[in-house]
Amino acid sequence: MIVPQKSVNTRHKSLSRSILSLTVGLGVTSTILLMTSVSGVFAQVPKVSEQILPGEKTISQINQSFVNPSTGNDKTGNGSISAPWRTISQALEASPSNSVIILSSGTYSTQSGEAFPLMLKPGIAIQGNINNKGQTVRITGGGEFLSRKFGGQNVTIVGANQASLSGVTVTNTNPRGYGLWIESSNILVRESTFANNTQDGIAIAGDGTPSISKNVFVRNGANGITISGNARPEIRENIFQETGFGINIAQNAAPVVVANQIQNNRSGIIIQANATPMLRNNLIQGNREDGLVVIAQAKPDLGSSYDPGKNIFRNNSRLDINAKAAKLVISAAGNNLVSSRISGNVDLKGTTASTDRISGTNPSLTSSSVRKPITFTPPQRTVTPLKVQPVANPNQLPSSPNNSANSPQFNYTQLDSGAIEFVAPQAATRSNPKMSTATGQNVSYRVLVMVANKQQENLVVSLVNDAFPKVWQGRRVMQVGIFNSQESAAKAVDLFNSKGLKSVVETVK
Repeated sequence: MIVPQKSVNTRHKSLSRSILSLTVGLGVTSTILLMTSVSGVFAQVPKVSEQILPGEKTISQINQSFVNPSTGNDKTGNGSISAPWRTISQALEASPSNSVIILSSGTYSTQSGEAFPLMLKPGIAIQGNINNKGQTVRITGGGEFLSRKFGGQNVTIVGANQASLSGVTVTNTNPRGYGLWIESSNILVRESTFANNTQDGIAIAGDGTPSISKNVFVRNGANGITISGNARPEIRENIFQETGFGINIAQNAAPVVVANQIQNNRSGIIIQANATPMLRNNLIQGNREDGLVVIAQAKPDLGSSYDPGKNIFRNNSRLDINAKAAKLVISAAGNNLVSSRISGNVDLKGTTASTDRISGTNPSLTSSSVRKPITFTPPQRTVTPLKVQPVANPNQLPSSPNNSANSPQFNYTQLDSGAIEFVAPQAATRSNPKMSTATGQNVSYRVLVMVANKQQENLVVSLVNDAFPKVWQGRRVMQVGIFNSQESAAKAVDLFNSKGLKSVVETVK
């Protein structure tokens, strides 16, 4: 029988497709088997669903690199599982966007070759061991970072837009040391531990909308998290304990704070300035002074008649809600608390209009999904107290606060029996360079760094990655930032002076 040529071609194409499908299937199967066979070698090889960054679809688009502080080598390694890098610093430098950096158990510090601060890159995920919230993957240390808004800071890790950090423990024991600094970026931080940082576990500033979820903040010197500027993060299902303030919300920040456990701190949450956070389903208990402190023009949303707060306050030593120094009425309907443990003008019926968090919408919990580029798990409507599990190793986190005479001084002061005023931590006294002064309220300070060659320009950019060149009085300079205070500008000048670069400060009205 003669088969028509068209039929032969059709069958040939069908057979080719079948072989191609089988080949692809075997390739995927081999990849999965390979990943399964090596998953026990490192702290944790991420599951495909966990390691995909926003916009990614398949594992073929993921670049993986491995780091081991004990057996890795930055000179002879290539980031593969058999030849890992030694430092996170090298992995970050070598990894393109849409990469996952997988950390082996161990301590990452200057002793292992790390250069701090670690500057995360857009689209890069760093993952340790999420099963124990990073207790076996420790990043310890800090270095000078120049914030465009707050001047020089000592930081372990600096966040980046669309980056992620998970399964690590972050500690910065340097004076006024911050664990993670997030400034105007959307980063995902989850299932990690921020412990024994002398200042804050995390500082969030600027206009970002990061997500901070399922982390443990313990024994940080000043705050578990500070949220300032116009930041609108989501703070979800974290544990804050044994610190000064569990959460400090300042300036114009408007975070959504959902299903957290805030316990055994000096005070649980402080809300100040013009901040407008939303609090839902949180457990605030056992704090040595107040559960929640509201001062100045701050206006938190603790629940309304149509959207109850469902926050639980209990066993706070002084007050559950201390709003004696607040200027505005606080809406707090639908919470578990005792009215006799409230001070200030607090509306327990929720008839007070809350500040709209998104233009044209009501301030409901679902609004967070509109304002954020990342989709998150819906909040749980019931809060079950979690217990921080002890870890049987020398770095085990303590179960009770450290009240020794050498404990850090927390940043608020007593005014009377019910009012508290927040006092920002003060930098150590030093001789600041002479700068121009100007009168008036709206004065800023521009810092310019003199550069003579490309090498000096690169040095400036390595310290401030968004610095840019310009001509000033006929000379080539790099503008590194415009600061709101002379102190912040002076810190920037000090930083560049320490690198052998001359800086000048201009007043800007």
